[in-house]
Amino acid sequence: MNAMRVARVLTNETCNQGCGFCSARRPAERAEFVRPAAVLARIDEALGKGAREVVLTGGEPTMRRDLVALVRHARARGAERVVLETNATLVTESLARSLVAEGLSVARVHVPAFGAEADGITRDEGGFSAALAGARALAAAGIPIEIATPIVRKNLDLVAAIPGRLRAAELPVLRLVASIPVDAPDPASLAPLDGAARALERLDQAAREAGIPLSLDPGAAIPPCSFERPARLAHLYALNPGGANRPGHERVPACSACVVADRCPGVPRALLSPRAAASSFRPLTEDRIRRKLTVISSVREQIDRELVTRDVHRAPDGRLVPSHIVRIQFQCNQACDFCFVSTHLPAPDDEAVRRAILEIAHAGGVLQVSGGEPTLNGRLREYVALAKHEGAIAVELQTNAVRLAEQGRARELEEAGLDVAFVSLHGSCAEVSDAITRAPGTFEKTARGLDALAQTKIRLRLNFVFCAPNQADFPDFVRLVAARWPAAEINVSVVGAFTDLVPRTESLIPRYTDLLPAMREGLAIARAAGIPVLGFESMCGIPLCLAPIDPRVFFELAEIPIGHDGGEFVRAEACGRCELSARCFGLRRSYAELHGTSEARAVVRGA
Repeated sequence: MNAMRVARVLTNETCNQGCGFCSARRPAERAEFVRPAAVLARIDEALGKGAREVVLTGGEPTMRRDLVALVRHARARGAERVVLETNATLVTESLARSLVAEGLSVARVHVPAFGAEADGITRDEGGFSAALAGARALAAAGIPIEIATPIVRKNLDLVAAIPGRLRAAELPVLRLVASIPVDAPDPASLAPLDGAARALERLDQAAREAGIPLSLDPGAAIPPCSFERPARLAHLYALNPGGANRPGHERVPACSACVVADRCPGVPRALLSPRAAASSFRPLTEDRIRRKLTVISSVREQIDRELVTRDVHRAPDGRLVPSHIVRIQFQCNQACDFCFVSTHLPAPDDEAVRRAILEIAHAGGVLQVSGGEPTLNGRLREYVALAKHEGAIAVELQTNAVRLAEQGRARELEEAGLDVAFVSLHGSCAEVSDAITRAPGTFEKTARGLDALAQTKIRLRLNFVFCAPNQADFPDFVRLVAARWPAAEINVSVVGAFTDLVPRTESLIPRYTDLLPAMREGLAIARAAGIPVLGFESMCGIPLCLAPIDPRVFFELAEIPIGHDGGEFVRAEACGRCELSARCFGLRRSYAELHGTSEARAVVRGA
């Protein structure tokens, strides 16, 4: 059982396929190991040790006649989730319906390649067609599908095609789970380290383009320093401080200077010479990478903590309206330095998302559907419709709109009842925006997504996050909005380091006085074009005393509930004399530590 409180339980040791790299398969079953009582005892032992998720694996579990009973038993004994690892070739519609009826949470389907090439790897002629049919049966029964892809020598050039082919096949996939086997009956079947790293980089890019989240199996052996651009793949890891000790791993010279040496176990011995020399590893030295590689507590607990942010909307007439952010997806197809979301986390459970949506809908509040990038979740339309049907007064989608340019996506959300599209665009051109998002080509895709949204009745609000790299670009950004999306609103935010994921540096976080000239110029352009500019009063806005608009508009705001800021904000000496202090958050603690509080001034009514 690992830190996620997940237990893998072997149901059997034979398989109807013959992958050369599989170290779990035996030629025949051991009677004492495979008998039902023994498997049930292993499930009970795992749950007794605190496992919350049971993974039924093999061999091939669907070769057992009592598989449904094993799922039923795990659920009855308290398993919160039961996952089936399978090649799906033996799954029928009847079996799929029985599995979902007994509480199977997820089916993780083995797909080493897409199409006939897979049969060569599994040594099972016709196996891929049968696997695809089985996966469709599982999906039709309502079982979420994950795709498990091992990276081995035979599929190094094939794995990057899998995400696009899955999408073209219209198979609903919750996520891809990649692994790098390091032990096999036939060592020649294993991939060299550099080849595996390059293949995983290509798979990650293809998954982003297809909009399918990619995860790395927690037991995967490839260290993050193996990649040419470690920051790009950091979302695949969830390293915990103190997690440096793992059997079978070895330190190499590069580890002594690495910023994640306290949480990375090093390199598996099986990956070292002749597959990779110790000198081929480079230490990670950027603190930003350390933050992105790190997870606090267990993955499941972190998901639970970040799933919902309970907020209030302060209406202009002084009312407080409950407004909850629900993160239906953590992973993203962009990688902004100022993103505070743990984008390495897998998607939350559908049941947990629905509970969170029903909570705010039944309260008659505003639902903000967020992520990561929520359009990567195939249930987005269902979630919007659910919230509207159950009583949410408004549903807002926080998105980069990259996928909304696809045929019919924006119209689907309009039909589901989406009220507002809150679209992040952080520059007036690809040169500025793509550098900030670290996702080349997405500026144009976001622009096309905005074009599609502009053809609907969905209210369009563009979010511009002021940071040091784009602060001078705001006037040109407003000109772009006025020319291309004149009916839109603009929301201004200012980068804030309120989690450890955001670098606390002047190269990212500008002083308010440095960004104000461009903000004023952009506001003048917006006023002339009749474009509303919002967001000054939010947590992500700017201290109200510095907002370059008439401060009298803020006196009717509702006061901020005591404790609502979670201790994240501090007050300057001037705040004690300011009549807006009860309506203004003040300065972020991280900002005050970086730039001080001297910019704040007191606002006095009538002065």
